Amino acid sequence: MAPLCKPRCDNCGSPAVFWRVHSDGQQRDLCVECTRRQLMRFAPEQAAVLSDLLERMMSPNTRQGEDACAHCTTSSATLVQQGVAGCAHCYQHLSAAVAQWLQNWSLPAQHRGEPLPSVAHTPLPPLLGAQPSACWLQALDAFQPVLSSRARYARNFVWAPFPWRASSEQLEQVRQRVEEAARRSPWRFEVIPVDRMKPSERQRWIDLRLASPALDDSPSHGSLIVDEARVVSVLVNEEDHLRVQAVLPDLQVRKSIALARGALEALALHEELALSDNYGWLTASLWNTGWGLRVSVMMYTPALERTGQLQSVWQAAAALGGVIRGLHGEGTPASALFQVSNAHSIGLDEATLAAQVAGTAEFIAQAEHRARQHLLQEQASQLHKEAEQVYHILGRARIVTAQDALQMLSVVSLAAMAGWGRLDAQTWREMFMTVRWRVQHDDAEWRAMRMRTVMRRVRCG
Repeated sequence: MAPLCKPRCDNCGSPAVFWRVHSDGQQRDLCVECTRRQLMRFAPEQAAVLSDLLERMMSPNTRQGEDACAHCTTSSATLVQQGVAGCAHCYQHLSAAVAQWLQNWSLPAQHRGEPLPSVAHTPLPPLLGAQPSACWLQALDAFQPVLSSRARYARNFVWAPFPWRASSEQLEQVRQRVEEAARRSPWRFEVIPVDRMKPSERQRWIDLRLASPALDDSPSHGSLIVDEARVVSVLVNEEDHLRVQAVLPDLQVRKSIALARGALEALALHEELALSDNYGWLTASLWNTGWGLRVSVMMYTPALERTGQLQSVWQAAAALGGVIRGLHGEGTPASALFQVSNAHSIGLDEATLAAQVAGTAEFIAQAEHRARQHLLQEQASQLHKEAEQVYHILGRARIVTAQDALQMLSVVSLAAMAGWGRLDAQTWREMFMTVRWRVQHDDAEWRAMRMRTVMRRVRCG
């Protein structure tokens, strides 16, 4: 499923969901009113006709018999075709469309799941240092296929449209309410409004996986809230009003769920959040209804990719109930570095959901270990040669793309397992973070320089 798109008007900041305007060789997202002004400027002779067309496109009842939500005007067609709701009231006013969408995707029509047993979920102690890195990154091991476990709860307020349908004023109200709750929480949260971040700082949080790439999409009304240990983060005004997530090292699915749930409860917003007896927690994307829970395990399997087994292992993983996604979710590349997650959370017990994802990750990890044993027995000398080639290529390279960097990473890590160079944990973390899959303005020259420096350290021991 494609990620939910929520562009804003480049002129006034109002929602600009339905169209994109090209003029003067530039592409712009505009709202209805600004689109009219643009038409008057560049096509005055056609402005009247096109303006009328825009009005009909905006009307939720343009097609005979089509229903629309009385609160946010989201049409039933939008909901059925895209699986996207505009507010919590859509689930009641457009219940037939919701039922049809669930049926189309063979999902349960009602949410009847049991939660995981309550466990202690106090905040973790902070890491040492003035600006600690993420907890999962500090524990990163160069030779483990399972890198981290993440649990994320999506929630929305009853009183505001979902972010892609909300006005600037409504988004600001949401942000202020969540920030206030975080400051009053017994957990020691740091509140960081996105509009106060530099682009490099936003990218850093994305690299640490404490924020998603959507952090860049709505800098005017978003917030990032993180705990001292850099394990839990709260993302405000992305696809949903708030998303509370916990990211832990290794395979710790149940503990990450407990920590994310504990942080959500600590915000004390329960009575304001949208909950339905039929569908569970109400979210912008119907895929996230039910528990509103997405569990994912980040994995690195260079041996499976090298031996050509990766696709077949992924297919087997699907039979176990896991879904393969790219490093940053839907729409991002999946290769040796990917995520295993649940497809949905409606009609499932949380324990079942957690067991499916953890079991799928364990199955893939075992397959990766077997592939590594085969490679180290059959191709050790070849891996040494390829690592030397990578080292000399980097000595001449001016630019290195993220895809090339990941391929180099695979060669070097496998060669290090076969005894080439010395790849310690700190060096591995630096190499891993140098890939930087999702950078708004990709600095391929910086990546080449950084990879060259780190590779020299690995080779010389």
